[in-house]
Amino acid sequence: MRVLIIDDDPLTQRLIRETLSPDDFEIIEAENTEDSIMQALEKSPDLVLLDVVMPCMDGFACFNALREHLPSGRGVTLPVVMLTEMNNNTSIEYSFAMGATDFIHKPIDCSLLAHRLRFVMRAHRLTKALQISEERLRLSMRAAHQGFYDLDIRTGRAIVNEEYATMLGYDPATFEETRDSWLERLHPDDRKAVKKTCRAYLAGELPEYRIEYRLACANGTWKWILSVGNIVERDSSGAPLRMLGTHTDIDYLKQNEDRLNLLAKVFENSGEGIMLCDATNKIVQVNQSFTNITGYLSEEVIGKSPKLLSSGNHDVAFYDRMWCTINETGYWQGEIWDKRKNGEVFPMLLGISTVRGAYDKLTHYIAVFSDITEHKAAESKIEYLAHHDPLTNLPNRTLLRDRFDQAIARAARNHSLVALLFLDLDHFKQINDTLGHDMGDRLLQAIATRLVQCLRDIDTICRQGGDEFIIVLTDLLDMDRVVQITQKILFHLHEPFVINGLRISTSFSIGVCTYPTDGVNFLGLLNKADTAMYAAKKQGRNTFRFFSDEMNIASIERINLENGLRNAFEKGELSLHYQPQYAINGHQMLGAEALLRWEKSAGEWIAPNTFIPVAEEIGLIVPIGHWVLHEACRQNQRWHDNGATLTVTVNVSAVQFKQGNLVQSVRSALASSGLEPRYLELELTETTLMQNTEMVVEVMTELRKLGVKFAIDDFGSGYSSLNCLKLFIVDNLKIDASFINELSSGRAKDRSIVQAIIQLGQTLNIKVLAEGVETESQLKQLQQLGCDKVQGFYLNYPLSVEQFEREVLLLSKKQSAEK
Repeated sequence: MRVLIIDDDPLTQRLIRETLSPDDFEIIEAENTEDSIMQALEKSPDLVLLDVVMPCMDGFACFNALREHLPSGRGVTLPVVMLTEMNNNTSIEYSFAMGATDFIHKPIDCSLLAHRLRFVMRAHRLTKALQISEERLRLSMRAAHQGFYDLDIRTGRAIVNEEYATMLGYDPATFEETRDSWLERLHPDDRKAVKKTCRAYLAGELPEYRIEYRLACANGTWKWILSVGNIVERDSSGAPLRMLGTHTDIDYLKQNEDRLNLLAKVFENSGEGIMLCDATNKIVQVNQSFTNITGYLSEEVIGKSPKLLSSGNHDVAFYDRMWCTINETGYWQGEIWDKRKNGEVFPMLLGISTVRGAYDKLTHYIAVFSDITEHKAAESKIEYLAHHDPLTNLPNRTLLRDRFDQAIARAARNHSLVALLFLDLDHFKQINDTLGHDMGDRLLQAIATRLVQCLRDIDTICRQGGDEFIIVLTDLLDMDRVVQITQKILFHLHEPFVINGLRISTSFSIGVCTYPTDGVNFLGLLNKADTAMYAAKKQGRNTFRFFSDEMNIASIERINLENGLRNAFEKGELSLHYQPQYAINGHQMLGAEALLRWEKSAGEWIAPNTFIPVAEEIGLIVPIGHWVLHEACRQNQRWHDNGATLTVTVNVSAVQFKQGNLVQSVRSALASSGLEPRYLELELTETTLMQNTEMVVEVMTELRKLGVKFAIDDFGSGYSSLNCLKLFIVDNLKIDASFINELSSGRAKDRSIVQAIIQLGQTLNIKVLAEGVETESQLKQLQQLGCDKVQGFYLNYPLSVEQFEREVLLLSKKQSAEK
């Protein structure tokens, strides 16, 4: 043992040295503080003998200096024995207060000195070991989130360690625990179970006190605690006096337990099949959905290879690629076909993940899969619907385009022909209107079925939409074969269809073009077939026409006409001309018919019978008709303001009745112009009147209430002339120009027809106007027959507003003045 003696008395140092040296003590001597610090740093003594009374700096100051200069921790733990005078209690108390280990009175008892120092060193070592042990225990309890308690059962007071206070969020310096404070922190739902366990343990029914419960923390939250305790002291009667135990923080364990329970529920209740395999790819666990999907019970597959699900649909290369991806990336996902227990092969979406443990060692595989049988079926249905017409189940235009491209490629290789047929059902609208749309749909389905029956498997039939069908004929050697198949189609489609017991006769107009004769582009060929189809309709329907360049020219002209007409309306190229209407004497002007004219460019006039049908087909007639009404009323009111009282006749088409709000349009025209309704006459054809009689009667009634007049145009040219007079109230009948033209023939029959119309008007008190009067002879005969009014080139041509005002209006104003 190395002993540092710090004493300024040489005799004391000699005495101690001589006393300890024979007992294997190594003596280090120092006379003052400075010397002692140097010796302590160099020699590292195990114990210090320090004299309290020394000159310059006493032992207490030296003690402090040693602590300050020795390395961290060494100055505090180095055992120091103070040498003090006998009965100097003040020095002894002060020594212990500073941290001295022991004291020895002077004069020194040399016989006991060695034993005393050995005892001090042994006690120091034990104390140090105890401190280390306590520190280890404190650290281990802190690491284990474990608090310690020592409960005095009689008083209810408990001694607890710092960790217990810290785990509950309290300051250890001020925290105190009693039985009552502990009960207050105990969760209300746990108190009954805790008391029951305490009673059972104290009654000897349990080997130890052990229970889990919740305690309130300082921040108001709850923490799960595992409390364990044992009775360590009893009185003479065996009654417990003292209980030691631990409080372990198991909150994180409870949270993990909850998470594991949740994961277990997810595992069992997942709608997807889950299969857990070990590192050797043997099944160790499956969930209920695995059983639901595959049909295998858990006990039937555990310990076996997932290969028992193999369908045989995939080759070795497929599985090699799959496992290569799993081993390289740790994950694989894709669609795979497996087999159920009953042998049924089904598609699944499968994902396989690897699980690795310590040192990145593979421990498990997790396979998650879902049965996508229904998804595949829905996908197939969507794919089918995307390429087929839902009404007839025929390919739609998208699929037709694909089949056409394939046919073209094959024809180019084989030097064969491809024919494109455009079919349009004649008068389908009439079928829909008379029999209803449901019957119309059934007819289209029956037509599709018949088309499939009379064509080859290599041909493609498409429903373009509405009543239009497109057929692609492939692998044709010559044009004769195209003619034969087209004639066959017409023949079979002309045979009546029987739907719900009703026989329906149909006919088709078919346009035909071929590759490579007419082109190589799908859209180009389709447009040409469409053009040829319209040519077939014009030829009389129920026939077919091959495309020709002349048709293409006509088609281009039609397109240009449509585009030009749209632009004409927007650019203001349309105008109204007015053809005067006279009393039968041919001199008194009663009114004028507003006639629509189109001047496409300077001096280039488009005939009305050319552009008006087009306007009706493309839907422009409604806005054009609206403009005509407003313009005619405005112009007439302007003439009225200038003293010319005229009635203006405006033609109204059937399309305006069906699509336009005619009543509102008339009201708007009259209101904006200020024209009195009695000076507006609407002219309708027999066809317009008879198409939808109920609607026409309703509209005419509303307009007649306003005071608007009506005339029937081309009277006598249709089959419903007399029926029109029966159903509708009109003010004027216009004899068709074809009858007036026949008056020049001199035949009595022609004159009798005109006379009958005039007499009918006189009988019904309806004024009769003859249009198309072109000769003096015609005028004189009409005068003889008693016609009321006339209109035609003999009297005056349709005139522009400027011409009408310059040549006609002055005469009308003069006539009005003469009245």
